[in-house]
Amino acid sequence: MPALLAATGVFVYGGGIERDLHAEVRAALGKAGYHGVVAVDGRSVVVSEVSPRSVDAVRAVVSDVSGVGSADVRQAEPEQLLVAVRGGEILVSGAVADDAERRALIEAVQTDGHRVTAALRLGGLLPIPPAVIGRVVTAALSAKVSEVTTTVHNGQVVVAARVPDEARAVVVRDALKQAANGLQVTDRIEVGPSTSVGDLNVEALHDSISRLVNGNGAIRFVQGTTAYEGHGTVLIQRVGRMLLVAPRASITLVAHGTDQKMAQTRGQMVRDVLVGQGVSPALIAIETRPAPDGEYDPATRQVDVVVR
Repeated sequence: MPALLAATGVFVYGGGIERDLHAEVRAALGKAGYHGVVAVDGRSVVVSEVSPRSVDAVRAVVSDVSGVGSADVRQAEPEQLLVAVRGGEILVSGAVADDAERRALIEAVQTDGHRVTAALRLGGLLPIPPAVIGRVVTAALSAKVSEVTTTVHNGQVVVAARVPDEARAVVVRDALKQAANGLQVTDRIEVGPSTSVGDLNVEALHDSISRLVNGNGAIRFVQGTTAYEGHGTVLIQRVGRMLLVAPRASITLVAHGTDQKMAQTRGQMVRDVLVGQGVSPALIAIETRPAPDGEYDPATRQVDVVVR
């Protein structure tokens, strides 16, 4: 679904020239296959959150756009990577530099008997190489437990799991230290009877969903209508698959619109797609945020997903 991974951006509404230049820069980046957050001030363009390997190429693309006075390209910092194992599924959420790195990461975490669901945004930076991530996941699964959550960020690997006895806990800890290749490992491994799914770090899941949604243009609607703008149901379906790893989490859809009726309708549309993906309707609430002054700002015509 290449369209889902098109270049993202933030609109700046300083004037018609800035809006036109912003649109032209985004179009040029998308055509060239690059990604970044675009901001325009007069004729000065700043593109941030760019993969380090693409900085020079992005600067060249932006500089070639007619009307651009100066181009400042800022590389992305390594982002948080979440790898959650729930039963027969491995969920991978975060950001990768490009399609090649995405494929390498999926191949690295793929194991027999597990289906991989990848919610990965292009144009970011992995905190550690795919091969190391694969070794960490294999190590986390070495205790033969069905629920493991691994978070990698700022040079640290945090692993949460529940194992049936201390012997298996020791096996997992030793395997993780060896696989992490010098990274700091914080284990939150608990010894005790297995619990039902739902122990996922909800805060981390919310953060991952927010990155996915905001990094792909948000769940947004055409001004004054209930027609999806951009990726629409495809993006919502991916959010739904991510939510399946936390079946007890409460989901609030914060729906914006010109009035309460419009906002409510948009929220219900998103809710129906999530339910179609298997999310329990009993866990989904809708809050409306009317925008009586109009929907010129994209944030006033979108639906936000809040996981608690």
